[in-house]
Amino acid sequence: MLVGIIRRCKGFVTVLVKGKSPERFINLCAGNGIPLWSTRPTENGLRARMFRRDYLEIRPVARKARVRVRIVSKHGAPFFAARYRGRIGLPIGAALGIALLIFLSQFVWTIKITGAQTVSEHRLKALLAQSGVREGVRAKDVDVRQVKRDILLQVEELGWLSVNLIGSHAEVEVKEKVKKPEMEDNSVPRNIKASADGVITDIITERGTARVKKHSGVAKGDLLVSGFNSDKHGNISYVRAEAVVRADVPVAKKLTLPKSFCYDSLTENKSDRRRLRFLLWELPCSFSFKAFDSVAYTQSTSLLTVNGTELPLGFVTETAHALNETTVSPDRKQAEDAFQNALLLYEFFEKGEGRRAQKNVTVTDDGDRYTCNVSYIFNENIAEGVDFIAEE
Repeated sequence: MLVGIIRRCKGFVTVLVKGKSPERFINLCAGNGIPLWSTRPTENGLRARMFRRDYLEIRPVARKARVRVRIVSKHGAPFFAARYRGRIGLPIGAALGIALLIFLSQFVWTIKITGAQTVSEHRLKALLAQSGVREGVRAKDVDVRQVKRDILLQVEELGWLSVNLIGSHAEVEVKEKVKKPEMEDNSVPRNIKASADGVITDIITERGTARVKKHSGVAKGDLLVSGFNSDKHGNISYVRAEAVVRADVPVAKKLTLPKSFCYDSLTENKSDRRRLRFLLWELPCSFSFKAFDSVAYTQSTSLLTVNGTELPLGFVTETAHALNETTVSPDRKQAEDAFQNALLLYEFFEKGEGRRAQKNVTVTDDGDRYTCNVSYIFNENIAEGVDFIAEE
């Protein structure tokens, strides 16, 4: 491969040799220090390759061997340069292109984050940008050690971070801390108390002595299972009480909905303004928005992607959406549907662990608003552990 590059830099020609003694021509070339390669026979002669400067001195050898030498093709940089000698713009453009490539290679074009699992890449990219690592920054301006310190101090979930600058690419590798399992100190005694008012429906005691019975009512803070034990001989012991105490817990909720309210909604009337983005620079492609009385803005970025890698070249589109003020006056049926949806969300997200045992809903018309009063009974675990200090 290296020999081929050298030959193309010097320039070589493919020649066709015809005459009485092509073999003698080869011997004479060897004797005069003229290298030939890729030699192969043809009809009434042979084909070979030689350097451009050797061809200029081949006439005495050809005459002595009684052969005719004709160029079939030319190869290499000297012939290419001679072909475009009169086009001064081509070498200038090539030089400017190389200079531009060298200049742009000093900037960070892409950033790739690997190893993030629970920590979002969006959050890491925002912190990297604050520390100076972003698309378009000069690579030599990035203090890798300072970036590492800043991010590890701000993100407690990370145990290790590495920033590697490879040409115009920044590769950020992170490793998250392995959370230690929470170990419960069983040497500390505790009681089980009620976390809410309710009526006991079931008691499952693993350790400790139950102080309440099934179907008995309790108030928040009442002792359910004691970690203090004493036998008939007066021996005292302390344990860490463990129990599941399920109870029917009453819950009351109140929701309201005005009979008339306003909100802003997006319309189909909008206006776009685009900017061409390259590295840290943005060039406006349009200069004005339509005038709207009430407006909301959104922004989207579309970047050039090569082999799955986003490059810092593309368009940023800022869109102005006209808003329309809408007045809503729900009737009683619509209000009841809205209350029902809100209650379903409450039951699913806030009371997901409890089982709904009873639900009574009352909707009233209170002049300028609808009011929903709800009484629930949820069957849930009200056991709450409370540590205590045992004194001798």
